[in-house]
Amino acid sequence: MPDDLINRDLDRVLAPIACANGLPNKHYTDPATIARENRAVLEHQWAALAVAADVPENGDAKPIEFLGQPLLLLRDDAGLVRVFFNICRHRGMILVDAPRKIQGAIRCPYHSWCYGKDGRLVATPHVGGPGQNQHEGIVRATLGLREVRSHIWRDVVFINLSGDAPDFEVVHEAALTRWAEFENWLHHGGENSRFTLM
Repeated sequence: MPDDLINRDLDRVLAPIACANGLPNKHYTDPATIARENRAVLEHQWAALAVAADVPENGDAKPIEFLGQPLLLLRDDAGLVRVFFNICRHRGMILVDAPRKIQGAIRCPYHSWCYGKDGRLVATPHVGGPGQNQHEGIVRATLGLREVRSHIWRDVVFINLSGDAPDFEVVHEAALTRWAEFENWLHHGGENSRFTLM
């Protein structure tokens, strides 16, 4: 939908109440409009993805799709909750297809490239030929999992998919200040508090 039509529709919504209109149906059903809104509101800003309780123990991993992107919610060996693109850097294969405990490394089911729970590429079996697990053209330090910028507040895992939003604390300064007095007694709701992505 062209910018001038979107702006016209928004102007009608923002008009004085006596003559304001709601948004036309196309704003809720047109795939191009929805994709544009997703990019503006969810991809380039902070969006709630999950709760840290979804991965309660070190090594717990949960695949999540967000805006068509395969992501991996993971609690690493140090207990830090991280979000990675759930894609092998070698051939683009999905790494983890169901929630599970990662015992050692995250192993790609295609060519068995292995990643540490911190995202580092730790093994490249036969990359240089049979029995050759290294190759001069493969620099492991540059081929780790791509981490998604994330922030946890009140056990909610927020992500900035594009990586270009201002810091979470800056964007949400007013809310953080407003809720600061409840820091010691307001907490996550436990097992029954979960996000369901539609």
